[in-house]
Amino acid sequence: MAVHAVPKPSFIQTVHWMNDGLVCRAEEMTLIGEPVVSTAYTLDRAPELSGQWWEELSAALERLASTDTDRVALIQEDIDRSIREAFGAQIDTTVSQWVIGHGDLHWANLTAPRLFLLDWDSWGLMPRGLDAAKLWESAFRVPDFAEEITERLAPDLACRDGKLCQLWVCANRVLGARRRGKGTDQTEHAHRAGKSLLVELS
Repeated sequence: MAVHAVPKPSFIQTVHWMNDGLVCRAEEMTLIGEPVVSTAYTLDRAPELSGQWWEELSAALERLASTDTDRVALIQEDIDRSIREAFGAQIDTTVSQWVIGHGDLHWANLTAPRLFLLDWDSWGLMPRGLDAAKLWESAFRVPDFAEEITERLAPDLACRDGKLCQLWVCANRVLGARRRGKGTDQTEHAHRAGKSLLVELS
């Protein structure tokens, strides 16, 4: 793995194999003993995170953004399609700044009090703000903490690309519920937040 100066497990080796015509891949990495912030994707209460922890997270995401790789995590066409299908939106969804990111950043993939970023199978090129948007969305049940996230990670979330990422994350929640034929409180939040973001982006 070509990611450096970011707190994460160290890469050991990769194994590939075939299964019914599909190429499977597994990566062996060093064990991190630090507890995760949450054992679930979404939070039910605000975690206790120090100011230093937030500073280290921001610095890690900034260093990751400048990593040199040809890996791609998300493309423009997927963003356009998801937002259009979820909200019927006729807005400009063109991303202006593409960076390298983790791709699956949520509270079960972050440790504390010592920060490590876990689960690196989705990292690659993506819009600026996508990682921060996923942290914001997975804290929807704790509005005060979600607001803290928007303040702590404002450089990534306050820009237009960051708002597009928030809208895209919401769109995926709406589409997922539509496919299942069943909504949840997370779906309701995604629909409300998505409509509000559409107004901001129009």
